[in-house]
Parts: sequence; structure tokens; C-alpha cells
Amino acid sequence: MQQEERPQEDPQEGKRTYRYTVGSIVSWAIFRAAAVIGVMLLVSEYVRWLDYGTWWAATLLLFYAAVLHPMQIQYRIYKDETKNVMEGTLCSTCRYFEPTGVMCSKLDEHVSEDHIPCEGELWEPK
Repeated sequence: MQQEERPQEDPQEGKRTYRYTVGSIVSWAIFRAAAVIGVMLLVSEYVRWLDYGTWWAATLLLFYAAVLHPMQIQYRIYKDETKNVMEGTLCSTCRYFEPTGVMCSKLDEHVSEDHIPCEGELWEPK
């Protein structure tokens, strides 16, 4: 059974912090993809009895298991964590709101349910 991830309080500022961002999801996927490519190149060099078709099948299976599937799970958690911000805050209706990063593009700060960066003073409709 998978434990559900929840936003946590930042002890220094009292703000909610989220476990995943789009940038962290993509960057870790790139790191994992590089690791898969490196491992499978080593396998192709040192395991001579492995034929070409089987090597490609193993590479694609490992790529899905180590890169794509964890990325999908992390993105699903990210969408669940940020759903309330996207639907129920003043920021989500502002023209400076960047939905892919859940941030205010004018002030370059992340938005949460409890933290509106400009406190509504710079709000402009879309």
C-alpha cells in the first residue's frame, strides 16, 4: 500500500511546501534515464550472450520501470497536491499566474493555499 504524500509545513517560514515540482520531476527523470542508458551500455559490453533484440526489449522495459512509471506517479501526486491552489485561490485567476509551476511570474514566487505572494495587490484578471 502506497503512503499518500501531503504538503508539509516549512518550520522556518510556516509556509506549506510541496514534495514535487515539475522541475524536480523532469530533472530526476533525466538523471534516471542517464543511469538506465549507462547500465544498459555496460550490459551490452559485458554480457556477450545477450542478443540485440533482447537487449532492446530489456532496455525499454527498464526505461519504463525506472523512468516513465515513477515520473507518472510523481506527476499525479503533484497534481493532487496543487489542485486546491489551481481551483480555489485568487492567484489562479490572475494573469501573472503560471499554472505549470504554480507560481507568480511577476514576483517569481511559488503560490500555496496559505501564501499569496502579493497578497492580492498586484492581481490582474486574465
